[in-house]
Amino acid sequence: MSDPAADAYAGVSDTLPRAMALPRQAFADPAVFEAEQARVFRTGWLPVARESALAQPGAYRSVDVAGVPLVVTRDTGGQIHVLSRVCRHRGMPVVEGSGVAKALTCPYHLWRYGLDGRLVAAPGMERSDAFDRDQCALPAIATAHWGGWIFANLDGQAAPLAPQVAPLAQRLAAIDPASLVTADIISLESPWNWKLMVENFLESYHHIGPHAGSLQQSNPGLGTYEGLGGDLFTVLENPPADDSHGPFVVAAIFPLTLMFFTEGPEPLGVWYELETITHEGFRLNIHLLTRPDFAASPEMVAYYRDQVMAIHAEDIPACEGAQRGVASPLYAPGPLSHLEACLWRFHRFLKSSFGG
Repeated sequence: MSDPAADAYAGVSDTLPRAMALPRQAFADPAVFEAEQARVFRTGWLPVARESALAQPGAYRSVDVAGVPLVVTRDTGGQIHVLSRVCRHRGMPVVEGSGVAKALTCPYHLWRYGLDGRLVAAPGMERSDAFDRDQCALPAIATAHWGGWIFANLDGQAAPLAPQVAPLAQRLAAIDPASLVTADIISLESPWNWKLMVENFLESYHHIGPHAGSLQQSNPGLGTYEGLGGDLFTVLENPPADDSHGPFVVAAIFPLTLMFFTEGPEPLGVWYELETITHEGFRLNIHLLTRPDFAASPEMVAYYRDQVMAIHAEDIPACEGAQRGVASPLYAPGPLSHLEACLWRFHRFLKSSFGG
């Protein structure tokens, strides 16, 4: 029996010089996306929050990961939890959005859960012989902490994250991503396949096109290269055009952790968070990552926000155009450039996710 996703990635090359772009079905076939949900998203380490966004005891953040409603909490003892946010009674989400609370209370029948997921109250259940409070906790999800992010692994079977990305941690040590906080978030509906966003993020070859008047002037696309790469991560180096500009680094932990950092004594960063993903779109939350003192200055944050949004605005037509193009029955993938080594690394990850 044919496996649409395995077929979509079967042609990914073992070597970069023979690498090709992904075929049409990788972007346009809903069956491929459903397989990705099960075999890429639900089996991998996915970022669900920044630790700094949950600094206060009682803080919580609702997220949807691979179609699964979750909530990230910090309990009163300071412990982080990633939990299903679906009530164990009749399936109502117990919370939406983010905030600070002493407990999570389902709005349907007022079942109340502690921030560690334990059921602490269930009105009107005293006559049920089937009711066992200890068996009605919100399911806990496997978690990992790296670089200031909280990661979740839905199936609980993923290998430990930190050892797999140890070279990446070493490369970013001077930047110290864990010391950065979210100064602001830009949220945008993005009507293109999630992989087009990852691909656009992971190559600076396109500086010569959409960013000809901006990034191409400071960090020329033809001078960029993959500095590090492994089964689960890639690093794209962006050297400056001259001494009047600084370098920056783009990195990813596959499949969805997309990050960018300037380098120097006061680094700035972004985290591209993709949520509510479908096969033809997602909501993009661009987290502006800065030192706390920078985040405390509204003027500096507003300036940085404008800079980031100006660059992303140049990417939007490219991503929208690529979405229209890959959906065409006449689309046929072409060869990748050596400047797209990080894309090839990402494609290799996808192929391996389907046994290739």
